[in-house]
Formats: sequence, C-alpha cells, structure tokens
Amino acid sequence: MRWHSEFRIPNSEFCDAAILSAVTNPILHPLARWDGLHLVLDLLRVERHINEYLMSNDMLDDVSLRGAGDALAAEVTVTWKGIPARVGMEIAEIRLRHRHLGFRMRRLRALGGIPVPRAAVELGLRSMESPLLKVFSGQGIVVVDLRRWLPQELDLQVVTVQGTARSLHLWFGPGGLSDIPVWGPRRLPAGSKVD
Repeated sequence: MRWHSEFRIPNSEFCDAAILSAVTNPILHPLARWDGLHLVLDLLRVERHINEYLMSNDMLDDVSLRGAGDALAAEVTVTWKGIPARVGMEIAEIRLRHRHLGFRMRRLRALGGIPVPRAAVELGLRSMESPLLKVFSGQGIVVVDLRRWLPQELDLQVVTVQGTARSLHLWFGPGGLSDIPVWGPRRLPAGSKVD
C-alpha cells in the first residue's frame, strides 16, 4: 500500500482515502467528457427514420421537417376518427436533459393555415397512449422519453437549437460518458446476493 502515499499533496488537508476515492470515482473522472458539442442533423434522414417508426401507427403518417430559425417546422398527416388532415406546427424550445427530449408546440395549423387549438393536438397525442410521450395540458409542452435509446452512462444536454432549410444544428452543453454502456439486462456483480 506504499504506492498511494506517493500521491500525497504536501501541506494538504486531504487524506489518502479521499485521493483514492477521487481517482476511482467514475462521476469525477468519466470515460469521456466534453465542454460543448455542435451536432448537425440531416432532416431528410431524420424524416425517413421517423416515418419508418410511425409505420405501425394508424393516427400519424408522412412527417416532413424543415428548419425554422430557433425551431423545427413539422408537418404530419393526422387521421382522427377516420378523417385524414395535414397538420403543421413549430417545435420550439427544444431541450434534452436526463435522457428526455422536451419541446413546446407553437403555431399549430391545419388544412393549409387554419389555426388549430393546442388542446386538440394535446388530446390527439394523449390518445396515442404512448408510454414514450408525456403531454402537459394547456402548456403545449411534450416530453419524449429517450431512455430506451440513450444509455444511463450518458450525460447530454441540448443548450440551443438553430434550424436551416434541411438541417438542424444542436449545441450541447458540458457532458460526458461515465463508462462504456452495457446493453441488455443489467447484471449484479459477482458475489452479490439477491433477497
């Protein structure tokens, strides 16, 4: 146990145990970290992935996306009680925290520009009964649970967004990856007992 005494800080109040725990603590020393990150998404490819995901959904179809300043303009064909209608909105105030993507719906329009009450869109989203969506009534805020796709070892936060014609620029704040993600069911370490 002599090796850790070499790391003693002269005239410090830290003890060897505190130094050793800091060295082995993955929160203090992640596998990877960043102080900021700029990511550009190609909206044509994002559209394709969203439309593939929605293939099993009878209510939503044919999503199209384009950048709109600090927001993302989205249009989708909504089928409500058997009647299809094209609905458009701006997705603004886009944020990502704790593996949840949140945004505010604004400028809701249907049938080429007729204003749509936000409550109607909120009702439609809630009627999908998706465990991934949380809709906050009256506020136009939607939160999407991305824990299925983003590992718990990832600390990622969207700070700001800028849309251009066919791309979406996302600026992330400080974050990191605490360790290599473990996919599949979590396992107990060797020697652990379960009641």
